[in-house]
Amino acid sequence: RAEQISKALEIVLSDPKVKGLFLNIFGGITRCDEVARGLVEAWKKCRGRAQAKLPLVVRLTGTNEAEGREILRQQGISPVETMEEGARRIVELVGRVEFE
Repeated sequence: RAEQISKALEIVLSDPKVKGLFLNIFGGITRCDEVARGLVEAWKKCRGRAQAKLPLVVRLTGTNEAEGREILRQQGISPVETMEEGARRIVELVGRVEFE
């Protein structure tokens, strides 16, 4: 599943109109740690490209959420705990980015 998440994220990041990402993941059947690994994998592939500079906010809740959040933290991605916190954070971060 990490590969599927990675591929999906790469597709989204290939769109030049995307100015930031707020991902809200409810991990019931899909475990949050698997999602986190997929996100990290995709983000690493994008390093050095403009997309890697885009703001990324992630909310994980559900199965293995603590492990998933820790995986993100270890890679420098700060997870949020609520939808409201995530929405506020992505708006704030997108407002700080200079776009061409």
